[in-house]
Order: sequence, then C-alpha cells, then structure tokens
Amino acid sequence: MSTKKKKILPKDLNGIFVYHEEKRTVYAPPFSRRGYIISDSNIDQYVSYVQAYLIAIIIFVVAYIIYRKLTIPILLASMFIAVNLFLFYHNFLSKANIIANYKRPKRDSFAQRQAAALDEKQIITIIIASPLLATAIMFNSYLNGFKDEMFYMMLFISLIAIAYGILHIYVLILKRKSE
Repeated sequence: MSTKKKKILPKDLNGIFVYHEEKRTVYAPPFSRRGYIISDSNIDQYVSYVQAYLIAIIIFVVAYIIYRKLTIPILLASMFIAVNLFLFYHNFLSKANIIANYKRPKRDSFAQRQAAALDEKQIITIIIASPLLATAIMFNSYLNGFKDEMFYMMLFISLIAIAYGILHIYVLILKRKSE
C-alpha cells in the first residue's frame, strides 16, 4: 500500500489574506501594502506556520484540562501564537519575494460565496441546526452546572451558533435573489 503524501500547490491554498492571480499566489496581510509571493519552493514553510494555529488550540485544550482555569491556557496559547507569528514574519516573510504596493483584488463576501457554494436545502439545514446547537450547548451547560468562565464560554459559543444561523438567513435571501 502506497502512502505517498500529496504535494500541496500554491493554487490549493485558501485563506482570508491569500489571493490567487493568473500565475501566482500572493499572501497580503491586512495592514501592509506589500504582497508576498507563495511559490512551490516556500509553500511547505507557509503551510507549517498556518497549521501551527491548530497546535495552539491543542495547547489551550490540554492546559485547560490540566489547570481547570482559563488564564493559564490563554496565556500559554497566546505565547505560542506570538512566537509563531514572530517566526512567520522573521523566517517566511523576510525571505519571500515581495510585490511593493500590492493592490488586493476585489472578492465576493462570505455570504455571497456561501450562497454560490451551497444549495437551498443545505442553507435551510444550517438555519435550523444553528439554534438547536445553541440550545443543546446551553442545556449541557445547565446540566453540568457550569459557572463563571466555563458558563460564559458556552454562552459565547451558543451566541456564535445563533449568529451563524442568522447569517445563513441572509445567505438564503441572496440565494433566492440570484435565482
């Protein structure tokens, strides 16, 4: 059985600050006028820095399990992210080819992309499932007797789920207007 690892190409990347042009992929951070070209030679380094955010989430979860307080996990995950950002800017961006005065191409909004990518049944499912998820999270919080930080974290996650459902009502309106 062959376990060949699929080579990631620059055109396969997605992200908020990643732009695809005809023959190149560009990383353009929000507060910079520069664009940094992501090529075949530096894509593995770029991907490793982006994947480090998953490690930060794992650090947060493990630290929360160990310490049962939010301050230490937040501190540890923040320190890891800060070091990762420093290394990203120092090691990756300083060595990437630069496009001075890069003009970011116009993109469709998240809602427009969702309307184009999902069919109407999927959007309706998200609209129905989001408040159900929020209710289940809060009910679980009540059953477990969460208080203080944990209760507020569950409340925050529930509010995000409800906001996601409300956003998809707008996506459904966009979908029906475009048809």
